[in-house]
Amino acid sequence: MARRFRVEIVTPERLVFSEEAESLVVPAERGYLGVLAGHAPLLCTLKPGEISIRRDGEDLHFATSGGFMEVVQKKATLLTESVEDVSAIDSERARKSMERARQRLASREPSLDAERARASMARARNRLRLASKYRKT
Repeated sequence: MARRFRVEIVTPERLVFSEEAESLVVPAERGYLGVLAGHAPLLCTLKPGEISIRRDGEDLHFATSGGFMEVVQKKATLLTESVEDVSAIDSERARKSMERARQRLASREPSLDAERARASMARARNRLRLASKYRKT
């Protein structure tokens, strides 16, 4: 049996995931980062992307909008702005969000918060990519 460690994913609203896992892969600021039991202590930022958790030989996939991860002895805690199981992604809603962001950026209004619009577009693009990647046919 593989060595295990606790993985917790927390948003401002709730505890989304809290279980023992064999491995974890997260979208760290400088690329994807893998964590196994016994990993050295670590603190890093997360960017929008895919969180993959291997548990009991099964892979679980989540879309995240970014946040932080702390790894300490026998535990990895992900503090995220938002996270959702890829099977729950509403592709139509994500498409509409991306279109709204595109329209805001194209408008070039003086009051436009371009960084916020680009971040919204990145989150929507990530959700659409993951929904497509894991969509069951």
